Amino acid sequence: MRYSPILLALPAAALAWALAASALDAASPVTIEGVSGEVRADIARVLPERDAPQSLFDAERLAEEAAERARKWLRAEGWYAAEVTPEADEAPPAARVRIAPGPRFTLAAPTLAFGGASPDEAAAAAARAAIARLETGAPARAADVLAAEAAAVAALREAGYPDAAAGARRVVVDHDTRQMSAAFAIDAGAQVRLGAVQVSPPGALRAQYIARLAGWERGATFKPETLALLRRDLASTGAFSLVTTTLAPEAGADGTRDVIVTLESAKPRVLEVGAGWSTTEGFGVEAEWTRRNVTRQADSLTVGAVLGEEAQSLTAELARPNALGPGRTRRIAAAISHDNTGPFERTGFTVSTTVDAARRLRFALSYGLAASADVYSQSEGVENAYVFSGFADVRRDETDSPLDARNGYLLQARLEPAVSTGDATVAFARATAQARAYITPEGADRYTFAARVRTGYIAPLSGEANDLPPDRLFYAGGGGSVRGYDFNSIFPETQFKIATPPGGRALLETSGEVRARFTDRIGGVAFVDGGNAFNDLEEATSLRWGVGAGVRYDLGFAPLRFDVAAPLDPDPGAPRVAFYVSIGQAF
Repeated sequence: MRYSPILLALPAAALAWALAASALDAASPVTIEGVSGEVRADIARVLPERDAPQSLFDAERLAEEAAERARKWLRAEGWYAAEVTPEADEAPPAARVRIAPGPRFTLAAPTLAFGGASPDEAAAAAARAAIARLETGAPARAADVLAAEAAAVAALREAGYPDAAAGARRVVVDHDTRQMSAAFAIDAGAQVRLGAVQVSPPGALRAQYIARLAGWERGATFKPETLALLRRDLASTGAFSLVTTTLAPEAGADGTRDVIVTLESAKPRVLEVGAGWSTTEGFGVEAEWTRRNVTRQADSLTVGAVLGEEAQSLTAELARPNALGPGRTRRIAAAISHDNTGPFERTGFTVSTTVDAARRLRFALSYGLAASADVYSQSEGVENAYVFSGFADVRRDETDSPLDARNGYLLQARLEPAVSTGDATVAFARATAQARAYITPEGADRYTFAARVRTGYIAPLSGEANDLPPDRLFYAGGGGSVRGYDFNSIFPETQFKIATPPGGRALLETSGEVRARFTDRIGGVAFVDGGNAFNDLEEATSLRWGVGAGVRYDLGFAPLRFDVAAPLDPDPGAPRVAFYVSIGQAF
């Protein structure tokens, strides 16, 4: 039996594979002969884009370059006996490679040995299972060998061996049996148990806050995910521009290793300004000033102002991320506001405390309490109301993006019990629910079909329905509802006729969109919206409809949208077209 034992240059083969991927659309003047189909196409992708040869010297140079790249690719894919011959012509100058691939080599059973102290049986079994991915008889691909080794190291780290590292790997190709055998050597190192958290620079965070956020018991087995989650939770607060987590180099007296969190603070003070406009709601400017890490708990104090044609507000909010567990932010806020965006005018003051679940949580519960004092200007109904309310919001979010979803669904339900007093006293419960779905078909990934349904109902538990605060009733119309109609302009038409307050005690809205992406940045959308606010089920079937189209420009983090909509059942004297400009999809 004749052996050709060599240590394969697998990293070089992997580099050749990467070069192939990066040259996916490259065009080469070199002709490939001797192979066909996918093999020929894959080799063509390896060849870089070059100008056509102008002389015999150029043709020879191109042929040699192409042959070397083809050899590397063939070896990386298991054709170790391939013969690749560069050829060149002088008149006219032409370059080609002639390939005789020969048999494709297969994998023999791999072996795994541990250097130093062996890991525990469970960890060793996980590493062996990762190596066993190299199935005997499968094509002898270099990328598969590297992937199996990396998976074995990762399995050891997941089992609590953070210092696990690959040792000298020996790969032998046997030309007689046409097999490749791989012998792996991995040093597992010691299993690590976690100690306390050290913050650098000292004092950047309160010790109690970081200990609570870390969440592990002293002596818990190390897992890479544990440190990754801590990095994520700290980075998501916005208080830090850079967060790294590492293990202390040495174990303490109890055998545990501390986790060192290194922080680079973000700008402590930030001023942000934004603007929006629509023909139905007018122009508005929003500004926010934020002071970060106020109490050394990654929190933020934000003062915001909105100046619009029909709405103005001033808000102050203290937000403490991860206050009640990862992804749950406690907010305490106060706001004074005035709006005249619909059938009534309102001026009010509100204080609230809430616990809001982060958008990244697939299943989330948010809840809170609020108290408000409001003054209304309208023809009927209460003019002064003091409202004490709570809410619970449940969300199941399986979408792939919060601002530009292309696949998945979202289900959300919210219940708000409240008591209103002032001109009249009434206890009530307000409930809303919505469902959204997004589908991007396979093979047609430039198109996304989006749909939503939203419904709501408010019921007086004691007192009269006519004494409900008008801003707690339901209205439809506007950029986030039924486009084409004025904001909050859709509600029971009989309300004014029978001298009762505007607004409906129930709501039904639906929308459908077809979103197209023409380039990586520019897209378009066609949509139809329907909705109505009503007091009885008979009115639920008479939806008001709007249709339109829009343009989208991808800003990188979200699309900038410009929509044009027309109402199909406009009110007398109402505009026949409406325009909307904002960031993010309509839903």
